[in-house]
Amino acid sequence: MSKALDLKETWQLLMSVSRLVLVSHVGPDGDTLGSTLGLARALRQAGKQVRLLVDDILPAVYQFLPGLDAYEQPKPGEKIDCDLTVVVDASSKDRMGAAEDCLSAPILNIDHHVSNTRYADYLLLDDRAAATGEIMYRMLEANRIPVDQELATDLYTAIVTDCGFFKYANTTPRCMRVAADLVALGVKPDEISDQLELKARNSVELLAKVLPSLSFYAGGKIATLEVPLSLYDKTVSTESFIYHPRYIAGVDVAVLFKQVEPRSTRVSMRSKKVDVSRVAVAFNGGGHPKAAGCTIGLPLEEAKKALLEALEKALEEL
Repeated sequence: MSKALDLKETWQLLMSVSRLVLVSHVGPDGDTLGSTLGLARALRQAGKQVRLLVDDILPAVYQFLPGLDAYEQPKPGEKIDCDLTVVVDASSKDRMGAAEDCLSAPILNIDHHVSNTRYADYLLLDDRAAATGEIMYRMLEANRIPVDQELATDLYTAIVTDCGFFKYANTTPRCMRVAADLVALGVKPDEISDQLELKARNSVELLAKVLPSLSFYAGGKIATLEVPLSLYDKTVSTESFIYHPRYIAGVDVAVLFKQVEPRSTRVSMRSKKVDVSRVAVAFNGGGHPKAAGCTIGLPLEEAKKALLEALEKALEEL
């Protein structure tokens, strides 16, 4: 069980060590990347030695983020010596990917997922926060740490990507106030929106091949898309694909199945009413009530069958 920390205790822990490794979760999104980069900048400004790890390809859409080129991928058999491992925006330890095997230092987890498994030695958790980036800003603010324009850009990106530019149900007055503070510090919302809405040509070409897989279940309440192994390319971003079925009239749950290995299928879910985090937890995943995911150790068709059964049951229980 983790030792729970508040905003000031967390900063004190970070300041008590010299060498830190910050880990973003596999399947990196704007929140884990922006939050990690923002924290890294604050720590370096405080004189700390910081390394960044992510066991995945970085989506091209985030190339504009200050400091992104500092990320490293863990190497097989590598052992990294540090004083503290900080895992950012990851609700379970397996979200560290291969980085877990490289690190043996105590773990601090900073997260906002209601499904957090409390795997770390130390935990700063606020499941009311719209994004981990919101928690990062509040921690810096509580400890009177200066936030410059680059750091503000990282944290603003973290927040807006996790609350859908303030369209999702997790949008709160608090996260909008934090975003306003970041804009006051020099963030350019229009420029960030332009960057995040860009689509790489290879991503659009893949989407054109995936859209014919669109299928409906449970009387049209569930809509799915599939990326089979034959089309899977880890260098091509599929992060936005799920929003195509999500906004179809009558659909409550949108699901993207992505087969990444012969017996491994990644699942992303978005919902309007069903608590998809409970479904994800049943498959050793996690997330939020309206946005969750998991990796199922089965081929795509078998994984799809198992997940649809769970979702249909959840719909019946509404």
